[in-house]
Order: sequence, then structure tokens, then C-alpha cells
Amino acid sequence: MLPSHTQRFILLAAILVGTPTWWWLAGRMPPGDGLSGWSLTDSGPGLWVGVALVLLGALPALAAAGFAAGAGNPISAVWAMALAGLIANHSNSFIDVARRAADHGQAARLFNSLIFEVIVGTAALAISFATLQAISHWWAKRIPKRLRTTHLGGEVNLLCVNSVALGAGLITAAVGWVLTTALVRSGDPEQVVGGLVLAFTIAALVGHAVAPNHRPLPTLLAPAVVAIAGYLWAQRSLGLADNPDALLTAWYARDFPAAARGLPLHYLTAGVLGCTIGLGVGQVFEKTKRSVA
Repeated sequence: MLPSHTQRFILLAAILVGTPTWWWLAGRMPPGDGLSGWSLTDSGPGLWVGVALVLLGALPALAAAGFAAGAGNPISAVWAMALAGLIANHSNSFIDVARRAADHGQAARLFNSLIFEVIVGTAALAISFATLQAISHWWAKRIPKRLRTTHLGGEVNLLCVNSVALGAGLITAAVGWVLTTALVRSGDPEQVVGGLVLAFTIAALVGHAVAPNHRPLPTLLAPAVVAIAGYLWAQRSLGLADNPDALLTAWYARDFPAAARGLPLHYLTAGVLGCTIGLGVGQVFEKTKRSVA
């Protein structure tokens, strides 16, 4: 990946364009109950209005990232989008969402709601990738050559999937699950974010090393797979269907499944961010190996 100096300024501009919009949105999503944490399923504007606002807020970040993709590697553009979303929402806390669910008698259905949110978020990511791919091709034909760089981005396709790419994605998800359970040690949102970024950086690097390819879609969706698996595991292990009180009891007893400590938003920003870093490093290693050979 290793962008040129020009590309680094373009990526910085993409982050500076995307972050304020996400920040503005994040300040309007929590319900007015004094708890700052939120998810789309319990946001103040409501689920579908919240989804519409998020998609609308993503447009500036998507447009700026599309320019970055056209000037270089599409994976670096995904990195800029994920980082902008992460900066604006890194302090979002699962415990506030859990408290709100418990207060409204929704603890038993909380993880079902979060799984639904991951699915909606994954669909939004897929739409974003398709849009980003289209925008990048449009920009690539119009950006002056002095602003473009081919830092390992020419062969990358965000939409196509083959068997090798699918294998890399499955490996990333499996390694990501193991590392998430090992690295997410508390419910502190900053620790959750840091753990997810590191876990999926390593996981994506391993996946790319085992199955090198230029079709990163399965790898970029691996955090969503881990999120759904984590929520299903928490729902079952805590026995919330029979004992909704176990939700907060397990949390405060520090006996809460690690992979369920992050919100969907954490997985779809911090997890994806880690995957882009791992893919970028993997591309550099692959290029170096080819050069030496």
C-alpha cells in the first residue's frame, strides 16, 4: 500500500472531510436519557431514520474517499472512511446500550437487535464499496497524472470475489475471533476499539499471507462475521431468554463474552480499519517477495 506523499495529503483531506459529518451525526443519535452510548436500534431518531441519517452523513466521506481511491489504492480509501467514522464514534459504549435495554425490559432481545444492526451495516458497507469502486474509476480518468499513484492499487477490486479471496476472508474471521477474545479485555470503549484494530490488523495480514489476492471484500466483511458470532455466543452463554438480568450481572462481574463487548459500529469501523491496515502491509510483503524473486 505505502501511499506517496501526495496520496497521504489526499487521504488526510478525506479524513478531514468525513470526520466532522460523522461527529455531527454522533451527537444527535443518542436518546435523551442521559446515557451517551447508542446503537441504531435504540437511537433517538429511531432505527430507519437513523439509518437514513447515517447514509446521508456518509456521502461527504464517500465522495472524498472516492477521490482518494481514484488517485491510488481503493483499500486506502476504505481506510480513510473507517478512520473518520472511528474518530467520531470511538467513545460509544456498549454498557449504556445494555443499561437502556435493561431499563426498557429489552435485555433478552438486545443481541437479536444488534445482529440485525450488523446485517444492515454490512449491507450499507457493500453499497459503499460499490459506490467507491464506481467513483474511483470515474475519478481515475479525470485526476491529473501528477496526483495519481499506482502504489499496489491497480489490481484491487472491492466487489469481485473468488475462491482464494473467500478463503482469505474465512481465515481473517477465524483469526479475528481468536484475537478479539484475547485482546478485548474490558468494556472500556477505547480498549475495545484498540483491541479490534489490532486483532483485525493481524488477522487480515495472516489471511492475506495464506491466500494472497486482490479481492478484499470477504476480508473487509470478516469483522461483521465475528460480531454476529460474538452476539450469538453471548445470547446463548448468558441464557438471556430465561434470565434477562444476567446481561448486567455478567457485565459487572467481568464475566461477559469478549467478542460481544463491542457495538456493531465498533466492528464496522475499528474492525474494518484493522483489516485495511493488515491488507496494506500484506500487499507490501507480497510486492517485496515478488521483487526479490
